[in-house]
Amino acid sequence: MSSVHAAPALLRHYPPAAFPLAFHFTQGRFCAMETKEKPFPDVLPACGVLAAFDEKDRLTLTGYGEFVRYRAEQIVIKEGESQDSLYFLIDGVLHALHKVRGGATPIGAIQAGEWFGEINILDPNKASAMVAARTPSLVWCISRARLEEFLNTCPTLGCLLLLGIAEVLARRTRGLVARLNAAWEISW
Repeated sequence: MSSVHAAPALLRHYPPAAFPLAFHFTQGRFCAMETKEKPFPDVLPACGVLAAFDEKDRLTLTGYGEFVRYRAEQIVIKEGESQDSLYFLIDGVLHALHKVRGGATPIGAIQAGEWFGEINILDPNKASAMVAARTPSLVWCISRARLEEFLNTCPTLGCLLLLGIAEVLARRTRGLVARLNAAWEISW
């Protein structure tokens, strides 16, 4: 396969924002131009669940996933579609939305340092909500298969990560129960 055909095939698998170069069409050919995006970090930041990890451990985990940039309003996860990755928002703001007849209703905002996609890591299924970038965002993601590799290779770190993810899920469940209780009290 020639490089002329390889580039379009590669581009189909990654969002355009994942590339540090932008392309424009001039005089019958594509030309690369540099963007002013910051380079990807070498290691995941020590915040939230990862606060208990030292730099070497975070570097190890970083190697099992990949960094992806999203433009504002670009969809990260589509509700109702297969989803097998765990995500960590490094920079930006995302919003989680649930499809309803005639549009979408907001579920909540995802801030830098927060994880999402954890439900389908624990119980593989279709995505229960849509996640879209509210602002330009940098996300690190790890597939279920790569997470399993990490757990098998680094079981102690894997346990710490899973305990942290379980805490995230528990907090979100408690928040949902509190909102349901509040709605229930209003309806009486």
